[in-house]
Amino acid sequence: MKKTILLMLLFYSGILFAQEKTFYLKSGDKVSGNITAETDSTYAIETTFGSVTINKKDIKPEEAIIYLKSGDKLKGIILSESDEGIKVKAQFGEVSISKEKIDRIDFKSMGAVARGFQRPGQTEEGRWYYGKERLIDIYFDPTGYTVGDNVLYLSLLSWGYGLSDRFQITSKWGGYFWGDLNFRPKYTVFKKGNLKSEHAFAIGGHFHMRGRPAKYELVSDNSLLGNIWGDTDKRWVRIGYTVENEDWDNDGIVDEIYINDDPTDGDKMWMEYFAAYTISNLKKSGQGRINHTIGATLTTYPGYDPMPRAYYGIHADARRNLKLIFEAFYDPYWASALEYRDGSEILSGFDFDFGFIYAYSENLQLGIHFQRPWIAFYYKF
Repeated sequence: MKKTILLMLLFYSGILFAQEKTFYLKSGDKVSGNITAETDSTYAIETTFGSVTINKKDIKPEEAIIYLKSGDKLKGIILSESDEGIKVKAQFGEVSISKEKIDRIDFKSMGAVARGFQRPGQTEEGRWYYGKERLIDIYFDPTGYTVGDNVLYLSLLSWGYGLSDRFQITSKWGGYFWGDLNFRPKYTVFKKGNLKSEHAFAIGGHFHMRGRPAKYELVSDNSLLGNIWGDTDKRWVRIGYTVENEDWDNDGIVDEIYINDDPTDGDKMWMEYFAAYTISNLKKSGQGRINHTIGATLTTYPGYDPMPRAYYGIHADARRNLKLIFEAFYDPYWASALEYRDGSEILSGFDFDFGFIYAYSENLQLGIHFQRPWIAFYYKF
């Protein structure tokens, strides 16, 4: 019996000491490895460059704010960490918290990288599990996340408000000027996982009182104008276009026929439905996340078959305040700026977009991307 207990103690102590840990030192150094021994004042660590001994007094305390899924929040120094949870020294004492109960951790900046150890791209030290911005849309395509409880944002084209952590309403305010009262509810059906890997799934719709969707079809002027001018050019026009006659001298004879695809002139109600699934993975470095989103939208407009769009997007934290974004999508009703201008007849339906979002501050975000309207801007209150 005693031998069994001894073997069990040796087994569990081996597991304890085999856990890899990263130490941030007051000097600015960072050392990672497996703990092989511990005393009251030191750690013995097996690293990739050999065995080292670290004095506990040389370790820089790692201060963090822990947000729990219950809505509670703790601030303190992280004493220990494992795959199961963390131990925090808070103002009211030491607390052990399971990682399954943690929604988010914000680490206090560890300061500048030690002189002589900096390399290109290494401008930030320490851990930061989340950047300054979590995207609710990849430009115009939704992700699985919402803007957050009681958060209001305003952009160049839209505004939105988070009624809860899972439900938001946004609207394109530009449409108000031509009578398009529109609203876009979005609900996160579930958000599960842990700090290392999180999954979120959202559904919603965009409802318009009038106007026309940003969908296009290629038409021939010759077929529409009855070959009056012998014009065989083709061009992209907005879904819901009309063919209108002009009688300039009011003699009852049509002088001109033209296509009207002005999005402000549409007078029919139309809708768009969407679903998006996002996987957010923590980088191995502990500095930011890589997020993958797959989704689909379905636009309905009177007189047309439902118009589908499917997309895959990836956005990664390059810095705390900078996200790099790439998106590939299939949309047979979308024309890029070049195709729209030239009336290109060669269109596969597949296209892509790329760019970045820069968080100038916690409130203001700016961005540029390849597809029109090219510039992104929004401010959070």
